[in-house]
Amino acid sequence: MAHNPGRLSWQEIATTQAGVITIRDAVAAGITRTEIRRRLNDGRWRQPFRGVLITDLTPSAGTQHLWAAVQAIGPDAVLAGGCAAALAGLVGYDAQPVTVLVPADRRVSAPPGVLLRHSARLEITEIDPLRLPRRTTPARSVIDMAEWAASRALAQDLLGDAVRQRIVTIRGLREALSRRGPISRRTLITETLDRLGEDAPHLTEIMFRRIERRRELPPAGYGVDGPADEPTSRLTVRYEPWRVRVEIGSVVGESVTQGGHGQDILVRLPARLLRTAPDDAAAIVAGALRERGWVPPADRPHRALAS
Repeated sequence: MAHNPGRLSWQEIATTQAGVITIRDAVAAGITRTEIRRRLNDGRWRQPFRGVLITDLTPSAGTQHLWAAVQAIGPDAVLAGGCAAALAGLVGYDAQPVTVLVPADRRVSAPPGVLLRHSARLEITEIDPLRLPRRTTPARSVIDMAEWAASRALAQDLLGDAVRQRIVTIRGLREALSRRGPISRRTLITETLDRLGEDAPHLTEIMFRRIERRRELPPAGYGVDGPADEPTSRLTVRYEPWRVRVEIGSVVGESVTQGGHGQDILVRLPARLLRTAPDDAAAIVAGALRERGWVPPADRPHRALAS
């Protein structure tokens, strides 16, 4: 990646790249090849790949190796897949190879320890504009991870983890998938995103309102914390006269009821419970309302009809 060689010093160039610089840029910035060899021989610098120098040998957070890989491959190279997703914050997939993506027509050899992949489609909007070294956006990175995963099960797991960890949104993944071009796991990825989307509040609300009607629960107020089409958002149902609040979300592990004796009652329900056991979900909410004095219509005494 060029940083105006000849106008910036080699120190300035290397500093912006975690201590990494190409020999070409270093020479263009004014340092001689003789001086480069001297620093390498003295052990002050290191050459991890052909044409690439590491000028700062102090321990780093690991970005030096990523910078060196991108610099060694040259123009149009971007980090991709698991290593790019990890830089975006995805955890639980640490054993990802350093993967570099280049255009399909680019012919270049991969440096040792670097996995080189080609893509016929990589739009400028799929490259993260805010972070260096150059990398694909989180959504494109996760879609590529799913396509390249060792198994279908692993592909499904990482899609779910990326959404739950809020690295990406389902909407962003769908958009990235639409731009991805022909891939072998398009159907698998689409079906996985559809299943993840079942926990989104706009669908959860429809299911809960159906439960309310069937069990004749009292009218409630509804609110959503976050985008209504994302499963990481939370649906809140409030029964104000009875001081009962129900929170429904995909991150809730088990049903929990808290409060009582003068406090508001909070009921937390996993979104999946509304699909798998709607009667159980209704019974939990009805129990909290009963505790606050609500009487189901079926239990109310019938008024005598006027003669």
